[in-house]
Amino acid sequence: MKDTIRILHINDLHSHFEQYPQLKRAVDDLSQTDRELIKVDLGDNVDKSHPLSDATAGRFNVALMNELGIDYATIGNNEGIGLAKAELDCLYEQANFQPIIGNLKDKGRQPDWAKPYLIYQTKAGTKIAFLAYTFPYYVTYAPNGWKVLNPLTQLEEDLARPEVQDSDLVVLLSHLGIRYDEQIAETYPQVNLIIGSHTHHLFEEGKLINETYLAAADRYGYYIGCIDLTVEDGQLRECQIVAIPTKTYLLDLDKEDRVFIQAMREEGYRRLAQEKVADLGRKLSFDETCQVVLEAVCQETDSQLTVLNTGLIMKTLGPQVTMADLQEALPHQMRMARLVVTGQELKEICQEVFTKAELLRNQTIKGMGFRGKTFGQVITGNFAYKNGNLLYNGRVVDSHEKFSLVLVDQYYYAAYFPTIKEKDATLLFPDLLRELVAKYLRKNGANWDKSIITASR
Repeated sequence: MKDTIRILHINDLHSHFEQYPQLKRAVDDLSQTDRELIKVDLGDNVDKSHPLSDATAGRFNVALMNELGIDYATIGNNEGIGLAKAELDCLYEQANFQPIIGNLKDKGRQPDWAKPYLIYQTKAGTKIAFLAYTFPYYVTYAPNGWKVLNPLTQLEEDLARPEVQDSDLVVLLSHLGIRYDEQIAETYPQVNLIIGSHTHHLFEEGKLINETYLAAADRYGYYIGCIDLTVEDGQLRECQIVAIPTKTYLLDLDKEDRVFIQAMREEGYRRLAQEKVADLGRKLSFDETCQVVLEAVCQETDSQLTVLNTGLIMKTLGPQVTMADLQEALPHQMRMARLVVTGQELKEICQEVFTKAELLRNQTIKGMGFRGKTFGQVITGNFAYKNGNLLYNGRVVDSHEKFSLVLVDQYYYAAYFPTIKEKDATLLFPDLLRELVAKYLRKNGANWDKSIITASR
């Protein structure tokens, strides 16, 4: 018996809702088929850099996924880490689809909102085992209350399950990135198809490694993935993979699209604006706004020192501050990382950061939670770095003295500051950078003391 199946997949939307109208038209068009249809989302759909995702903690994303008719979804790091644990625990309450994640545990148990794997049987009787794993950011998931497992170890366990072995096809919904996907394809021929994401790679016509097919459809809704499978007598006979540019379905960005896109942003800001934070009494300058952020980070993380960059700050604050203002000013998906360092280690970090910063200053920065434009200049809180010397409380720092230093987690993850990556860091959850600033302003408001922080530019 011959069975024909179509899988449509969305990769790494990151709340780029401006792509949604054409993405919806693409899904609707490609859904017109005689093949049995399955629609999947590969994770990182949610990104709090969009005001409506921020205001709803991703629940608006789920509503749009329902509208697209998604059947199964896995999570990316933007759901698993970008959302606080309590937010992820209730993210899918209104979902009309089934989340699947096999390598994430909550106190040793499977999260209530997801299945570890799923066996789907088509109308013609083909059994498809859907497995799903997310990238194992071990040191980040743990402080957010989750335990993330080694995906390869979990894959081996899942492939050994009798119901998976009894399936005709094994399909992996992978938010692991291209390197993991290629390794799996080279090592585990039992996996028939890997639909990949996380590294935003694109296989316009798919890829075949040994006996495993790989599909990937870029990011932000720029492409829609379409996979046509033909199964005969329980064997995969044909797999046609294509990633179709959704701009094909762009109707010159007609008026309805523009209204829809603008309305989503406005609604997000409207909701966030209802949450009043502080009255600063006047409009702050850019330097003063930087100083407020520096002081907020130190105070709300109970740390002595901080190093940030001005590219993080997209808008000045005041006189009134709402969560909408902070979303515009600090749209990043970033939390803080705390390091305990000696004076000598701090000096080494500053030497590297200030040297690299000259190269990074006008660079366009992408990824690692950064949602701004360029890196900007380095600024320091509670200390100064001048002429190769560290000054703290008006004196030169002793090389053996210990300090708590807090940074945005981007510095810890990114490749451009290896000295920081070598240190043991404590990642601070659940607050994003803007949420820390909000906490600080609620306490201090117009009484913030800009003299406490020395901003070294």
